[in-house]
Amino acid sequence: MRRILALLLLAGIAGTASARKEAPATPCTEPFRQPLFISPIGEPFRTKDDADQPLRRWFDQADRDHDGRLTQAEMLLDADRFFATIDKDGSGEILPDELMAYELNVAPEIRLYQFRGEPRSTSGGNTPPPSTAKPAKSGGKRPTPPDFGGAAGAGRYSFLNVPNPVASADRDFDRAISLREYRAAAAERFRDLDKDGSGYLMLADLPRTPAQIVANAQCVERVKDRAKERRK
Repeated sequence: MRRILALLLLAGIAGTASARKEAPATPCTEPFRQPLFISPIGEPFRTKDDADQPLRRWFDQADRDHDGRLTQAEMLLDADRFFATIDKDGSGEILPDELMAYELNVAPEIRLYQFRGEPRSTSGGNTPPPSTAKPAKSGGKRPTPPDFGGAAGAGRYSFLNVPNPVASADRDFDRAISLREYRAAAAERFRDLDKDGSGYLMLADLPRTPAQIVANAQCVERVKDRAKERRK
């Protein structure tokens, strides 16, 4: 029975790892600040300024030979590097206290209910995209969170709907994530993104994250609102 409960719990953590199919969207006609990006292995890249491109920063970092093609081998090397930053004691495993430190201090944005007024980490976490709804008056209902199309946790800021990219790598449910498990998860996510089986990923071919889609839609609405004001 305990085994079944563990399976059900981890199924909720893992989410679905298939790459999203995007509906055509109208690109905004003006620049807008890019939202947080969380890499397929769970590393957050926060926007530094209005010109910064967090997704490109991750790609350029992971693309070791800078040939514009991210291979599975390069993604595994990137996974090795980030694993070492979470495995603070160098034991070769991410243990429960290290996983908690990741969730609270490294990527607090992955928490499923971040938009419900919960206190935020003081580690400098990126502010999620604001709601498109107007702020509620004092004493009224809270603003409706943005529609991320069913994505949860880190899935809101990543290519794949994996709410906790680190915890979901624990395939044997022993509460210790080995480097082997973490690399296996990274390889699986690479294959999910490499839809044509070419053996590499190109930046231009990668899907937009739900947060990018929300930010673009908000930008489009702002442009429309300004155009309406000018016509009055």
